[in-house]
Amino acid sequence: MQHNQHLIAVANLPFAMSSKIENLEVKEVTTAKPAPKAPADKPENKPKEPGPKHDKHDKPKAQLHQLASYTGTVGEYGANPDGLYDRFTLATTGATHTVRFPLPFGQALHAAAQPGAVVTVLGYLHPTPKGDQHVHLASLEVGGQPLRPTPAGSAAEAFAVAGTLTDLLLDPQGRLRAVRLAGEPAELRFPPHLGEQLADYLTVGAQVQANGPRRPDRPGELRAPGHPAPLQPELLTVGGQSLLIR
Repeated sequence: MQHNQHLIAVANLPFAMSSKIENLEVKEVTTAKPAPKAPADKPENKPKEPGPKHDKHDKPKAQLHQLASYTGTVGEYGANPDGLYDRFTLATTGATHTVRFPLPFGQALHAAAQPGAVVTVLGYLHPTPKGDQHVHLASLEVGGQPLRPTPAGSAAEAFAVAGTLTDLLLDPQGRLRAVRLAGEPAELRFPPHLGEQLADYLTVGAQVQANGPRRPDRPGELRAPGHPAPLQPELLTVGGQSLLIR
């Protein structure tokens, strides 16, 4: 009898336990997460300061180059990857130079200075990515005839003037902007950013030779009498020193 009572008590136990468990409120236990760390200041995370804007159509400013003379014999002509002549070798006393010239000058130059011709090149040295130096041609003389490259597609007439410098013309900032030569009505005008460099060479009384393209007035413009268009020289010779503005 006692054994049966024990079985009954055990049989009834799950129901009692179940009743209690169903009435319990189970609360979800959450673990506190660490606060996210602020990102380290890395160069790529910092805002970039706006730099100067450059228009892709802006032309680079002209520079002033001191020129030297190279006399020698023309060797082989060389072409660029497109097959256009852009250089030739020049054998001078004790050295061989590579002379670079503008592509539009190739036809006239090749016709006048064949390999074997003795020429005098006026140019300036320019380093190459390989570490050597090429001579950039400003003008060439062959058989007593001077040759100068002209801009591609330019219809401008070339000019050549020479004389004694009589006047220095300054801009409002006091920089040299132009000069006048005795007997030449048109002024020789220069880029403003080169005025300070040119002032070291151009002084009153100096003997000056200048060459360059004589640019015509634009369509629709009307020039007053007695006001010739200013000349913009590309090649200057002052006191035996030749200068290229390019």
